[in-house]
Amino acid sequence: MLRLHSALRELGHESKVRHRHGLIVGEDVSRIDYCQNWLDRQRERLQHRLECWSRAPGAKSYFGRSHLHRPTPPCREDLKADILHLHWISRWLDLPSFLEHLPLRIPIIWTMHDMSSLAGGCFMYSGCDLYASGCRRCPILRPPFRRFLAAREWERRLFSLKERILFVVGNSAFTTHLAAKSGLFRHARALVTIHPGLDFGQFSRHDKADARRLLGLPQGRLILGFGAASLTDENKGLPRFFEIVRRVAERLGSVEALVFGDGLAAADLPLVRTHCLGQLSSPPLQSLAYSAMDVFVVASRMETFGQVAVEAQACGTPVWAFKVGGLPDAIQDGITGQLVPAGETEAMAETIIQAVESRRMQEMGNLGYLWVRSRFGADDMARKYVQLYESALTSD
Repeated sequence: MLRLHSALRELGHESKVRHRHGLIVGEDVSRIDYCQNWLDRQRERLQHRLECWSRAPGAKSYFGRSHLHRPTPPCREDLKADILHLHWISRWLDLPSFLEHLPLRIPIIWTMHDMSSLAGGCFMYSGCDLYASGCRRCPILRPPFRRFLAAREWERRLFSLKERILFVVGNSAFTTHLAAKSGLFRHARALVTIHPGLDFGQFSRHDKADARRLLGLPQGRLILGFGAASLTDENKGLPRFFEIVRRVAERLGSVEALVFGDGLAAADLPLVRTHCLGQLSSPPLQSLAYSAMDVFVVASRMETFGQVAVEAQACGTPVWAFKVGGLPDAIQDGITGQLVPAGETEAMAETIIQAVESRRMQEMGNLGYLWVRSRFGADDMARKYVQLYESALTSD
């Protein structure tokens, strides 16, 4: 969202960002929180806890309704906008009350980043297609909630969207395919795919030796890397990454792991030394970490696109990942990295070993560096969105 905002402004368009959490520094960026007092926050926490409690044991997705205890109307200033562009709004905007106050003439562009916009409350696709027809008997909820909670939320969203000038964007071909099946978007004017873009002024390749020296990492050893916003997120698969590292180390010996993310102090493993950089919120620091790695591993069970895969390649590092979700859009299989059948850690370790032994890593990293720059620039992303905005403004 922020990269698109910056790129649009550089192209001469007026863009404003609204968000809820965090401190985001930038021109025309403002924070809006509809919870205005202590009682509001307690009611929101209670609702969140009830939603978590309603999940079935072992559910593989979070659940959260776009349903707050109070209306969430747009800013008065935004009622004059030409285009409204939604990104991830769960646990912030109550969609029906938000759209109720928005003039029907304003087209809505909605970019899908996960399942939260497509269904009645789940965030991650796990093979369930009930979202296509109403989310009845939701499998991630326990009885009796599975009979009505997701279905009612799905109906609320459908009612609020049915008269809107709606254009839906998937962040990968996979996400667009899911959106095309969702009954919520049966009235959408168009469904298109626009990949997230990178600012190559922020994500850049560094000399590997220099990056390792700056981060205090050893030279001359194979370093396998992993990164995620939350290292405790089971979907991201840090334990699967460590299993892959262990298998590679058993064969090659001189292997170390480099991990960044929030929520876990990584410990040394048998045969493997692990370096944990903590949370890296700065793209220049992330670029140093990616550049220091020989291989970046995506061990997720599901990704709608794979932003970290593109970031790593932008820094000249090849990427190994499971062939799930939108990751085939983010990696050239066998050229800039490798896609392995889902969950097969042994196969992933073996293909890494083969690439190391055949001395292909540097060539794959170079090809990934060039490919990402030709395909995933923030300017290209912004131009594609401008074309979509123009199409939306001229639609009947």
